[in-house]
Amino acid sequence: MAFECDHCGYRSSDVQPGGNLCTKCSQSPKIHVVVGNGTCSLTATSLLRSCRISLGQIAQLGVEILCKVSTESDLQRSVLLSDSAVIKIPSVELEIPSSKRGRLTTVEGIINEVMDNLSETNEELRKADPEGATRVAAFLAKLAMLKSCTEEFDVEIRDPSGNSAIEGLEPGKQDPKIRRKEFKRSAVDNAALGLQQPPDDDEEQPADAEEHDEGTTDGEKGTAEDNEVGEEEIMILRETCPSCGAPGESRMKIQVIPFFKEVILMAFACDKCGYRSNEVKPGGQIADKGRKTILHVTNKEDLSRDILKSDTAIIDIPEIELMLEAGTLGSVFTTIEGMILKVKESIQQTNPFALGDSAATDSKSKFRSFFQSLDKLLTGDERFTVILDDPAGNSFIQNLYAPDPDPEMEIQEYERDEEQDEELGIKDLKLSEA
Repeated sequence: MAFECDHCGYRSSDVQPGGNLCTKCSQSPKIHVVVGNGTCSLTATSLLRSCRISLGQIAQLGVEILCKVSTESDLQRSVLLSDSAVIKIPSVELEIPSSKRGRLTTVEGIINEVMDNLSETNEELRKADPEGATRVAAFLAKLAMLKSCTEEFDVEIRDPSGNSAIEGLEPGKQDPKIRRKEFKRSAVDNAALGLQQPPDDDEEQPADAEEHDEGTTDGEKGTAEDNEVGEEEIMILRETCPSCGAPGESRMKIQVIPFFKEVILMAFACDKCGYRSNEVKPGGQIADKGRKTILHVTNKEDLSRDILKSDTAIIDIPEIELMLEAGTLGSVFTTIEGMILKVKESIQQTNPFALGDSAATDSKSKFRSFFQSLDKLLTGDERFTVILDDPAGNSFIQNLYAPDPDPEMEIQEYERDEEQDEELGIKDLKLSEA
């Protein structure tokens, strides 16, 4: 997408609400919006309104994205940057701070923008500081080498607003060159986004704070045995909202899954901004062996089976070539149907380039076809296989025939390799025990 002023010809890929004048000629013309292969004209007012909509609201969590660039196609990946995104290219020690303007560009476009800005200033710098101009010229040469793709390099994006993205190439598959990780914003992040900070004193804490302390593990109020949390008890802990910084309550409860193990259900709700989150963590230690569960879904009833997916589990549905790497979706306790819906929602959120007006025809067709495949699975008329592979052994699919074997389900336990132990953080523990 690009904007072009019909008075002075100025073009820009910035996506930023602002005034209604061209930044170059100060005129108020219609602005041509080039989307894919088509072009339409909008007034500045309607354009700015559409920009606000396209940027969206601040997400519940921030996002960190790493993209490995090694080919020309990687350079042409679309990149959506919000006004709070910080970009880094570690191999050349380049960091681009948040620019207070959103923009739609490409990986190559990011490099070109830096090179253009440095080239302009370097002309003036040659007169004032020849030595400094030489260093800038050397840095420009490094950036030019990046565009040649002779060596692989990383592009890192950190966006506290959670609204930045890098284009993936295949729907339903973990792009081997992109890693996306969500994080809770810090107080500094909230301040930069203009969100409310937590109070400095304890005067605004709820009056009934003391009665909630019964669920905490305070050594002065009893022994560890006295503070043990039962299955029906709810532990309430004080923490600040990661979205607005207001004080809130995080509730935790132990839930026993029949014929499996205990899990910890955690939920947080903010009364001030409405932020909500929930997590499911398996209880107990990491299992001695990995666990792979293979379920053959044959009817609609199977879609209602409970599934616990830990954040170390991989999900594979071979029939539609769906592969979710560890960490995708986090830890969830839902049903087979709920998991498929979450997958569809996650792909739509993390691939804003797939179905929008600016999406390429082949990309749009590919993603639509994949979403249709997911919808067919949800009807219950399609037979398919769900493979849940968890090296930590903390994931589970409900056995409808328990305690008897399920004819549609196969469970395999296996020895983890060294790489899996290292990813789980237990490799050194095993060495010390040996």
